[in-house]
Amino acid sequence: MPERGDAERTEEATPRRRQKAREEGNVPKSRELSTAVIFLISVIFLYFYTPYLIESFSKFIKHILSKTNYIITKNSTIELFNFTFQYYLKVLIPFFALLITVGLLVNVAQFGFLVSPKALEPKWDRLNPINGLKNLFSKRSFVELLKSLFKIFVVGFVAYLIVKGKIDQILVLADSDPFSSLVFLGKLVFELCFKIGLLILLMAILDFFYQKWQYEQDLKMTKQEVKEEFKQMEGDPLIRQRIRSMQREMARKRMMEEVPKADVVITNPIHYAVALKYDANKNKAPIVVAKGQRLMALKIKEIAKEHGVFIHEDPPLARTLFSQVDIGEEIPENLYKAIAEILAIVYKMKNNNIKQ
Repeated sequence: MPERGDAERTEEATPRRRQKAREEGNVPKSRELSTAVIFLISVIFLYFYTPYLIESFSKFIKHILSKTNYIITKNSTIELFNFTFQYYLKVLIPFFALLITVGLLVNVAQFGFLVSPKALEPKWDRLNPINGLKNLFSKRSFVELLKSLFKIFVVGFVAYLIVKGKIDQILVLADSDPFSSLVFLGKLVFELCFKIGLLILLMAILDFFYQKWQYEQDLKMTKQEVKEEFKQMEGDPLIRQRIRSMQREMARKRMMEEVPKADVVITNPIHYAVALKYDANKNKAPIVVAKGQRLMALKIKEIAKEHGVFIHEDPPLARTLFSQVDIGEEIPENLYKAIAEILAIVYKMKNNNIKQ
């Protein structure tokens, strides 16, 4: 990821930013970890695979040398080429298959399975020499240089200590037979590679944690970036306002549909109107099914008149209900007595109408 200014980058990356970075192939990974694991596995594999390689190569040489009266013709050349090709194919395929498998597994272990077409797209800004110079003299490049120098020093020092411990045995190789010398040198090379491989792996693991930390730092955002992303995710302010307006309109429509079902509408003649409904089987107390002020209050009263809902004028009670009780809530206990008296009148009027 290109370096950005550190000013005010104090906010943790949002999930959207992390997802976008992953889609672009920008994930926390250490190339050194892949290299170290592949190198160490290769050394161990070759240690056990070398006897087979020697035996196979011996058979290959014997086959070539058995052609004592070899006559170069088109057919004999094709035969020799096919034999040589099959030999190298049989010998090298297991080794390269192992390397590819290990490389894939190490990468999957670092950042999971990821296929990112965007990561394959050409980055033309990398061809800009000015950007190249900036990256060359950046803080990250300086850190990478220090890491490389440290690794060279440590690996060289460890190799020196291993060889120094074997110096006496190396000096007497001149008096040994060639086979013993080759065996000794082979074991020494394996010991060097194995111990250096373990050391490189340890440094690569530390580098992986450093890369994860650096990745998190690179992903951090400014407060302004967080706001801009929120706006993009939420949409245009005008659209959000339109959606909220539509939601309010739908809520008003549903509220008005409840007015005809109300038992009573309590009003402050012009300013407030609150519709109440009481169902003794469902609620402990009457609930507010609709409320409004000014034009909305007039609309509630109009619908109530059309459907024969009782309208009771009580300005103080109407104001209290409007300010203290939301739609769908039960009235508070301190209003039980006042509402009960009103409902008693309503039920009495309904009974009289039914008798008539």
